[in-house]
Amino acid sequence: MHDGLIDDIFHPRFVFFSPVHRDELDGFGRLERSRFTAHVDAAIAGWQMNMANKGEQTVAVRDFAIELLDAVISPTTMRIDVWVEHLDPTSCVFGFLCSSESGVTAFARGERTITRLDAPWSSGFLDKHATLTKHLPAYA
Repeated sequence: MHDGLIDDIFHPRFVFFSPVHRDELDGFGRLERSRFTAHVDAAIAGWQMNMANKGEQTVAVRDFAIELLDAVISPTTMRIDVWVEHLDPTSCVFGFLCSSESGVTAFARGERTITRLDAPWSSGFLDKHATLTKHLPAYA
């Protein structure tokens, strides 16, 4: 499977595969929490790579929350699913799930919130990111 968009009517998401290298592991042989941030950022950058207005990629990260679920204990390829939880004229909340390459073992999940400080998002940004907005009912 290659990086790309999964077009699911209820839960569309972008899937990105990110290599975990030996030098990212801590003294106990586990992927450090801060390294998950770098992998999630790479996945979001992969999603935004073909945007016409590159200036909108310069934003403030307002919040980054992560819940560790299982340890990454060796160099591997990590699958990162990214979607949009919330989108408004000046902020975007990405949801993410980091898992094994097959998607069977979940390593971490969380949210990353970015804010545009100087102006609202362009219509191109809003349109592109709206395609990743999750539409699951509250009971799902």
